[in-house]
Amino acid sequence: MKKLFISLMLVFLISSFSFAQINKNWDGTKPEIYTGSKNFVFVYSPFVSANLGSVYSGSFSNFQDTSNVSLSNLYGIGFQYYVTPQIAVALGLQFGTSSFEPTWAGQTVKYTTTSFGVSVDGNYHFKSLYSVSPYFGLNVNLGTGSTTYEATSGTNTYTSKSSGNSIGFGLNFGFDWYFTPGLSLGGKYTLGMAMNSAPDGTITNGGTTVTYTGPKTSTFGTGLGSIMLNVHF
Repeated sequence: MKKLFISLMLVFLISSFSFAQINKNWDGTKPEIYTGSKNFVFVYSPFVSANLGSVYSGSFSNFQDTSNVSLSNLYGIGFQYYVTPQIAVALGLQFGTSSFEPTWAGQTVKYTTTSFGVSVDGNYHFKSLYSVSPYFGLNVNLGTGSTTYEATSGTNTYTSKSSGNSIGFGLNFGFDWYFTPGLSLGGKYTLGMAMNSAPDGTITNGGTTVTYTGPKTSTFGTGLGSIMLNVHF
């Protein structure tokens, strides 16, 4: 997925450069920000941070596993519509998964996490700087997630599973760069908070299964940084 994303970016950049070379009198691509403007949004979020707490605002919000939090890259798709030349509303769907399988002496461990989320953004675009449109906005997101931890040592297997959901709110800081007609690249950073439900889980050890419910949590801190490709039509 990463190689495909990088390849697409190279193709778009080369196309933009070639277009500019052929059209010597072309004065640059203008931001397509007007009432009724719309575009599809493809999102990749590799910059997930837990510096001030595991807040996944901006693209999705996951349940809080206070014993072992795993942060994964996120992928998403969305639709954006400009209500006015300055105000845009976007709806997005995001998915993230990660797997960690270390092997220690006499023991094999596998830890996986899967997250799914829905987000709504309302952004205010400031005056464009040439082909760049900076913006500031608000984000609301709903998410659900699950984790599985499995450790095998000899004939004994220990398994822990948990799942939960949450709601999050955030502040967006971003920009869109219109490098060629019909396409733009964007960057967005989100600062926010999340309120996580009490996760439900099970622990199985030696054939015995115990059911538990974790604590509810609220977190505030750095969220994530996203790279976006916008296709305008």
